[in-house]
Amino acid sequence: MLYRLGSLTHGLSELEMKTGTVPVGWHGIYRSPLYLPVTVLRSIVFKLFLHHGQTLTRLPNAILGAITVVSFTWLSWIWHGRRTALLMFVLVSCNAWVLHTSRFASNDIVFLWAGTTLLLCHALLHRLIDHIYRWFFTLLLLGLLLTVPGLIWLVLIELWLSRAQLIGGLQRFGSFWQRLLAVFLFILWLPLLILNARRPGQLKLWLGFPEHFAHFTHIIKDTVAVGVHLFIRGPQYPWLWLGRAPLFDIFSLAMALIGLYFYLTHWRSARSLLLILIFIVGTILIGLGGAVSLSLLVPTVFALIAMGLSFLLHRWLQTFPHNPLARQLGIWLVILAVIASCVYNLRAYFVAWADSPKTQGIFRYHR
Repeated sequence: MLYRLGSLTHGLSELEMKTGTVPVGWHGIYRSPLYLPVTVLRSIVFKLFLHHGQTLTRLPNAILGAITVVSFTWLSWIWHGRRTALLMFVLVSCNAWVLHTSRFASNDIVFLWAGTTLLLCHALLHRLIDHIYRWFFTLLLLGLLLTVPGLIWLVLIELWLSRAQLIGGLQRFGSFWQRLLAVFLFILWLPLLILNARRPGQLKLWLGFPEHFAHFTHIIKDTVAVGVHLFIRGPQYPWLWLGRAPLFDIFSLAMALIGLYFYLTHWRSARSLLLILIFIVGTILIGLGGAVSLSLLVPTVFALIAMGLSFLLHRWLQTFPHNPLARQLGIWLVILAVIASCVYNLRAYFVAWADSPKTQGIFRYHR
């Protein structure tokens, strides 16, 4: 996340220049409580270093990107165990899209964090919550997700799917002050969000809607383009991506297909329903052309990849339960494939994209 953070592109883009001048601190949060996680990080960094250059302008995004990687590793550990968690830590850390959004000073990183955090909250709620601090932490994260444009719909879906776990948690920690604190942590930022929603255009932004809706055929076209950008060819965002290369390499796509097969055959489970609904609702919100970005759906694809890796290794080890040579061969083949995927993504970002003439033409501003 930090390697050549300020020098890779030899300059800032116009959007990053604007990001470096946004209001921060309590005044900035009051003026715009949306995108709160990265706003808080910018407030800390920009207040500590009044004269911030390229590195410090991007540092808050890099910090939130690192938090996202750790959160997804934790999620993989809960769902699939230590081996898959380690493999996913390497894959997510080296993924080109994660590097792009984490090392570019914009609000796009918040959607990558939000998609991961929503899945993590679901995993924590569906575990046996026997520690009150874990319970409070989960509710705090769910409340924080409300500050991200468009996430209100996904949080409501998660509350419905996990209603039994939420009720059980309130019953388990039954004292008055514990229940009061749990509700307070969830609605902590809600009054500020309601106040902000009264300002012109902010309610639509919070709901994930565009200021003006496009024609129906245009919305349909943009909605279909979401799947194309994820799995076939990437979007033409030269400031954020390389040409029309797909977002995921062939190995990641193969694992995602295996994971998709598993979840479709177990579609009645709460986890499968959550992933399906995130993808459907997220695709609609992105197609509408509002503030919601493609990064919201990337953690869902990572979840499919994690399941594909776990399922593939499980079936392989199940096929060879007592043959140590075959077991180690299967594991090492997967490890080599993960390494090849990482090398491809790292070269795509640090070499091909950084040296592209289009990239150099966009990042030409200096502090």
